[in-house]
Amino acid sequence: MKKTIIFISVVLIIVVGILYSTYGEEFFSALDEKKVYSIVNIKSTHLDTLDEYKFFDRGIITYNNQKMKFINYDNSSIWESENAVFSKKIFVTDNYIFRQMENSTEVIDKNNQRYVVAEIPGDILNVSRENDETYMVVKTDTGQNSLYIMNDNNEVVVDNKKFDEIITGVAIGDKSEGYSLITLNFEKGIPENTLYFNLLDDVELWNTTIENELLVKTQIVNNNIIAIGDKNIYYYNTNGKLMWKNSIYNRISDIEIHKESQKIYMLYDHDDSTELITYNFEGKIKEIINTPAGMKNVEVIDNKIIVSNENAIFLIHGSKLDKIFEDNQDSIKDYVLEGSTIKILFKDKLVSGIIK
Repeated sequence: MKKTIIFISVVLIIVVGILYSTYGEEFFSALDEKKVYSIVNIKSTHLDTLDEYKFFDRGIITYNNQKMKFINYDNSSIWESENAVFSKKIFVTDNYIFRQMENSTEVIDKNNQRYVVAEIPGDILNVSRENDETYMVVKTDTGQNSLYIMNDNNEVVVDNKKFDEIITGVAIGDKSEGYSLITLNFEKGIPENTLYFNLLDDVELWNTTIENELLVKTQIVNNNIIAIGDKNIYYYNTNGKLMWKNSIYNRISDIEIHKESQKIYMLYDHDDSTELITYNFEGKIKEIINTPAGMKNVEVIDNKIIVSNENAIFLIHGSKLDKIFEDNQDSIKDYVLEGSTIKILFKDKLVSGIIK
């Protein structure tokens, strides 16, 4: 009798496993399609912020050109500092703060530890961090653009690589010691972009020229290079061969390239609406979703697709779109998701809740 029960249990487990692998995803997708998401347990916390304020390492960094404060989500202080030397510019990445002064640039971590990086002549135009590397684009005194890349130890691995053209995009490799870079010039009276794929040890693997449009973004995925312009999407393999090209017919509001799902999310702006079109990495359109007019941003966080503007946040699930938050009085600066908890940052307050 006991053996019979064990045998029946094993058979049931196998059958359930087969049914789940065959229909489970469709079943749970259909359930999710019917669900209406919203934010519950909403809480608002007053914040004492300075001129600028951003999420930083599970807290909020707020600063002006002389003072900087790092605060918890409950507005309590973690640390603050005030400098006699004024900052020319401050850039915040996920783990580090870059503060440019007149003659030097320092890196500040979440513990207020400060490291002076190599002297960087010129004005820093952009700082971003990707795949544990940080890049800086600098405009030199001669008008050239130069590139610096630092590793996770803040050691400079690409040092003052100069370009005569304007640098408009940089991406750090996810599986190789390489980076892609876009430059732009108008010498022929038309926009001419050059897309480079280089190794960090200053070896150029290939470059290609794209004319009559403006490239706005590049990213490296599995050693392949995606370049997005205002007229076309381009997908090159690691040897520089163009694998596919798709045309773009509307004005782009935002772009999200999601490596985990291997999809490209393009938010297009129409006169009376916006439209989210999803491409796979083979260049095929997978979904088209109409969203309310005025949406400016698209993000994929923990497999949640979110579109937003300065007053509202929408969650997309399947072909449905639910408004989960709206504030018509104050402007949303940013938001973060931690599991099902969302935190929404404003000038003088932080709104938090749970997406259910």
